Amino acid sequence: LYMRLLKKKMRPNNHYSNPTFIRGAYKKALLVISGCENEFHIEGAKNYVSNFLMILSQKVGDRMYETDPQNLRLFDRLKKKLDSKKLELGII
Repeated sequence: LYMRLLKKKMRPNNHYSNPTFIRGAYKKALLVISGCENEFHIEGAKNYVSNFLMILSQKVGDRMYETDPQNLRLFDRLKKKLDSKKLELGII
């Protein structure tokens, strides 16, 4: 019997601190926000934005997290975009 050696597949570096990953996650969050059409979409986008921050943060204690200032600025921008989308749709 001939057994073929399996080559290890190289996985892309999707580590959460990778700038390419952060940029892609930010752009996707913008797309999620821009695609909102009703209040249910807004709720989903709100969850997506909070998960964006959680995935880029490190837990340092009970219910305490820390992250880079750049990630916080991106999160704040996403919150502002989400608030402006709420106003555009007339959802308060």
